[in-house]
Amino acid sequence: MEEWPMPESSPHRPGGTPPPTPSTDGIATPEFIASLLADGDDDLAAWAIGQALEECPRAVVFDRLVRPAMELVGSRWEAGQWTISQEHLASVALMGALARIRPGDPAETRIGPVAVLVAPEGEQHVAGLACLAQVLEERGWRVENLGANVPADDLRKFVSSRTVDLIALSIGTRERLPALERAIDALRGSEPAGSHLPIMVGGLGTLGIESEIAGADLVSSVLADAERFVGSVEGSLGSRAGG
Repeated sequence: MEEWPMPESSPHRPGGTPPPTPSTDGIATPEFIASLLADGDDDLAAWAIGQALEECPRAVVFDRLVRPAMELVGSRWEAGQWTISQEHLASVALMGALARIRPGDPAETRIGPVAVLVAPEGEQHVAGLACLAQVLEERGWRVENLGANVPADDLRKFVSSRTVDLIALSIGTRERLPALERAIDALRGSEPAGSHLPIMVGGLGTLGIESEIAGADLVSSVLADAERFVGSVEGSLGSRAGG
């Protein structure tokens, strides 16, 4: 396989210090992406992720490349190999890289179904929501990403004030399960009689406790699963429109 042409030395690497080797066949690896992000090199990370997007669907790239990279960052911080500053830098660099590879057509021009993305009260990890937003935007959805630390009652009021076709919540740790449950209960408690708002839940905090999360239509930390569920929601919306 022909190796991908590497961009010229990044401004984050003074003197042209070479980045980690992507792999023997030129395909980016989670290790490669993690090292770039911990160095704050969002330019090169965006390029490497973009190259992967030329070969695989967006959800697959995020599941198999971006998420494992951030898991590496977290595990190395926990093991004391990397500092908390590097972990924070990696998170910021990832958001910068994701901004560079966002699908075309700004959200303001979209007239498709509406998805609200949110991290419940106390939850600060939102990279997964940013990845999901891109998957949805690529499918023509209008995404309203509320980001981190949204109280349950505030979320209820926000959703009640507009037309929403899908809710996605994410938690990074199990400690946020009570806040997640409050958010789901608030949403379900405010539904008009006879209606059902599709709710999906993801994030690393759901691993191993999927069966404990009630009130959601899908619980999975895998974006490919989320995209399949979105497809079923789209089918339901199409049926209602046609009827």
